[in-house]
Amino acid sequence: MFFKIGIILLVITLIRAEKLTLADIDDSITLNSDVITRNAAQAYRLPVNVIPLEYDIFIDLFFSENRDKPFSYNGKENIIIQAVERNVNQIVLHANVDMINAVSLTTDDGRIVTMNANQPFFLERQYHFLRINLIETLEVNKNYTLMIDYSSTMNDGPMKRGIWRGWYKDADGVERIYATTHFQPYNARQAFPCWDEPLFKAVFKVHLSAPQSYSKVFSNTDIESVTTDLTSGRSTTNFYASPVMSSYLVTFLVSESFQVIAEDKSFNPPIRIIGRSNTMGLADHALHLAVKMTEFFDSYFEIPYSSLHPYLLNDHISSPDWASAGTENWGMVSYRELYLVIDPRETIMSVEHYAATLVSHELAHKWMGNLITCYWWSNTWINEGFASYFGYIATHAVFPEYELHEHFNSRYLQNSLSFDSGVSTVPLNHDVNTPAQVTGHFGTISYSKGAAFLRMLVDMITPETFRKACKYFLTDNAYQATDQYDLYNAFAKAIREDGSLNSYQHFNFTDFYRIWVNEAGYPILNVEVNYAAGEIQLSQERFFLSGTAQPTGQIYPIPITYSTKSKPEFENLRPALMMTGNRAVLRTNTAEEWVMFNHQQHGLYRVNYDEKTWNLIADALLEEPESIHYLNRGQVVDDVFALMRSGRMTYDFGFKILRFLRNEVNYHVLNPAISGYTWLRNRFAHMPETQSTFDAHILSYLEHAINTLGFEPAANETATTSLTRQEVLHFACTMGHERCVTESKNRFAAMRRGTWIDPRIRRNVYVVGVREGGADDFNFLLNRFHSSNYANDQLEMLRGLGATRDPQLLTRYLELTLTKEVRSHDKVNSFNYALLGNRINAVTVLQFVKNNIEAIRKEYVEDAPPNPVHTALSNLAGYLDEEYLVEYETWLRTTQSNSAQFSTAISAINSARNNMAWGTANADIVLSATRSGATSAVISSTLLLIVTLASVTF
Repeated sequence: MFFKIGIILLVITLIRAEKLTLADIDDSITLNSDVITRNAAQAYRLPVNVIPLEYDIFIDLFFSENRDKPFSYNGKENIIIQAVERNVNQIVLHANVDMINAVSLTTDDGRIVTMNANQPFFLERQYHFLRINLIETLEVNKNYTLMIDYSSTMNDGPMKRGIWRGWYKDADGVERIYATTHFQPYNARQAFPCWDEPLFKAVFKVHLSAPQSYSKVFSNTDIESVTTDLTSGRSTTNFYASPVMSSYLVTFLVSESFQVIAEDKSFNPPIRIIGRSNTMGLADHALHLAVKMTEFFDSYFEIPYSSLHPYLLNDHISSPDWASAGTENWGMVSYRELYLVIDPRETIMSVEHYAATLVSHELAHKWMGNLITCYWWSNTWINEGFASYFGYIATHAVFPEYELHEHFNSRYLQNSLSFDSGVSTVPLNHDVNTPAQVTGHFGTISYSKGAAFLRMLVDMITPETFRKACKYFLTDNAYQATDQYDLYNAFAKAIREDGSLNSYQHFNFTDFYRIWVNEAGYPILNVEVNYAAGEIQLSQERFFLSGTAQPTGQIYPIPITYSTKSKPEFENLRPALMMTGNRAVLRTNTAEEWVMFNHQQHGLYRVNYDEKTWNLIADALLEEPESIHYLNRGQVVDDVFALMRSGRMTYDFGFKILRFLRNEVNYHVLNPAISGYTWLRNRFAHMPETQSTFDAHILSYLEHAINTLGFEPAANETATTSLTRQEVLHFACTMGHERCVTESKNRFAAMRRGTWIDPRIRRNVYVVGVREGGADDFNFLLNRFHSSNYANDQLEMLRGLGATRDPQLLTRYLELTLTKEVRSHDKVNSFNYALLGNRINAVTVLQFVKNNIEAIRKEYVEDAPPNPVHTALSNLAGYLDEEYLVEYETWLRTTQSNSAQFSTAISAINSARNNMAWGTANADIVLSATRSGATSAVISSTLLLIVTLASVTF
């Protein structure tokens, strides 16, 4: 069987023309046509017997001027609908508003359809359903107009999405309120009753009424007209009808002084950046990104943005508040402000670097996600995987200075391998139904694994065939909801036309696609080299981090690339063969030389070698590291840490391989190394002397990188170099590296005297300056935070403020997170910064939580979809030692047993104890292993400082 087919295919055949199926391409595939029953989880899904065609939505927004019901809205909508099944006498759609005031249904000729007198309609709150009961049945394929009158309240801040209000200060320092929307994935129903599932595409026409002072109004499409009622002092903005699209893509913003802060009028429509009036002139960088990426996608897809719809805009909103990094609303993308207001003199490089990928990601969605849309959130990866892939690979084509194609490994590939190695991970195509399940599927699998799968596919079929497949996918499914069949059809068609896979004998693309899309996990490739016989034996199995996980027997089709010392071909990303069984044999020469698989770590798999081959690789990495591509050196680091954690490799042997890191300065090698070191040192945190010794060993590995990178950015250095210094210095300062601490303290002192400090090193300067300083230093940075006009620099300052050692200052900092000065989307990060700054801070954080739990629940927005309070309480457990874990658990069990976070927090306490037990059991083994690869001369001087610091701070 390939996929289970039920309601999904039924709806497709009802609402659009029949399409080519997988069975039409490969006769060996049998489709299961059994109807899926609506179990308890699927009860959250709408029936598919009625579909919307057009919405006409009128929303009256009220701000503080309405004293009876401030920050509320009244709505009235007319929806043209059709029944697509016979005998429909109940209409079911989504509504999550405060009150439904009236409902009526009329035919095209104006006749009122009779409703049930006893119960004409009712809200089913659990499922967000509005059920409308009719006396007569609807005629199939006949238009009806459904009128709904309703009222509701704006959410306070972005975390709960829907229609919400945020705040900002204008150029005169006056605080102002604005209202906007965030509907993805299931929150349009908070703004207007609708069929709030992505498959129900329709046309939306929006009309917004607000006080006259709220004259800066934006939506998906251009403004058709504005009318003003002088008597009421209100204005109504009428927008042109949208393209056919899903409800979650509707959006608007209503404000007093938002304006176009950067614009390129040479495009149709103009490309505009819209934000606070006092950020005028600070969005030129964002505009440049949007312009160049629009040009790229116009050319790449050969479907110009201007051709998608005559009134669709190309606006990019710089929002002071936003729950995610950005959201792809069609015509009006919204971003968290820190990614659009960028100044090289004030913005840390990691933000600038990510902003390029973010703008590209959201623009890619205009085609991959908006023009075509995943049929249901089980296929979220179809939207997000493509956007994530293009966010890095396409952006590299336009902005090569960021070297983003190489950062794909640390951003997506390695992230996917780490996350997808658990026993309970899910495949790309995974059934979700409840709101919590839907929200959970917007994560690593859909974004990271989806993007990594696509990049692996590109290497197999060539970039040219991949581009052709994308164009087929878009043109064959434009303005429609799509599923894995449609995507498969596009790839199969392009591959067949180009013969892209003809060189791989006995390879079945259908099986490749089916397994990678519908099976969880990924393989580890085991390599055994018989040097005497010139033979390489390959075998595979699903990789689990847990040493006790049971084998599954799952076989994955693996694209095989490899190099040897005598024939290094790391730039060749086209697979030499496709391994489709659990074993394969390759011929090689009989020389005793290293062999390395998975060029540039492009394949979604790990590699483990026999002992002799690992030793040859280790020697080459130590003696001639440049003979092995730096991305493959990073792969070795990533794989070795995973192999050690899973018990497939001893720590002694693993750190023998990693000896070469003491000579390494490359970002793509050091990044996974720092991740691996951090995982280990966190498990020694309850043993200060052990952790200090471990830190000294690790710092000896990093000493060469620290000295090479230096403490000050060089003129015209690459973005990657800046990122390397940022990560290395922050990590080194965290571990108490003497010179790193001194240099950072000196720069913080210079900043207090008025000296400008390069933003590329501000992270370690802010953190060390406050951690090593006193109340005056804390207050200096806090005042700087309050006066800054740059959200990205403010976030770095919050990180620094959270590092204070003083319990009273830390409590002041934590109390700041309970005010609006720390925006709701930053509150959990700020809470975490207090834990990351110093381990001893966890005791103060615990007391803060116990004393302020109800305020935390309110201000962190307990019932927001990301579960921020769950996150905060869980993270706290990981930083407490046993004495305070006992206190924490006792408090939870005696006062919080009925709370929503209780089970999550108790589970986190158990995990913390398991981590400490692991650290205690393995400390000697790990210290012995790291000691053997460290530089003793450096350790002796560094260790003295760290142990001294440990006695004070840890």
